Amino acid sequence: MSSVGNRGLAFLLGLLGALLLIIAGVVDFVGGFVFLAFGAGGHALGAWARSVIDVVVGILVGLFAAVGHSGGSDRSLGAGVVLVVLAVVGWFALGFGGELIALIAALFVLLSGILYLVAVGASGS
Repeated sequence: MSSVGNRGLAFLLGLLGALLLIIAGVVDFVGGFVFLAFGAGGHALGAWARSVIDVVVGILVGLFAAVGHSGGSDRSLGAGVVLVVLAVVGWFALGFGGELIALIAALFVLLSGILYLVAVGASGS
């Protein structure tokens, strides 16, 4: 596959990962209201905090997926590294492993970052 094809696929996977993270954030936000309705205020705050983190990371992923797709090999390299780091940090530090949607999103983000790095290698830079 050419580097242009790799970058296009990486862009699509990055956008899919960003969309899934934002959906996970919305699900957590609504879940916070369910916890609040049952009188579990602490759990509601935790769900709302996860919601904000998921949405912010989702926006960052979408931004870097777009940056990697729009520019040359310099931007693809930078975006690939950032996306791989975001996926790994999401798994280990942010606890995406507890939510299935966020875990799948992190997998797509990791694949997107790897494809951007492969695209840079395939272009010879």
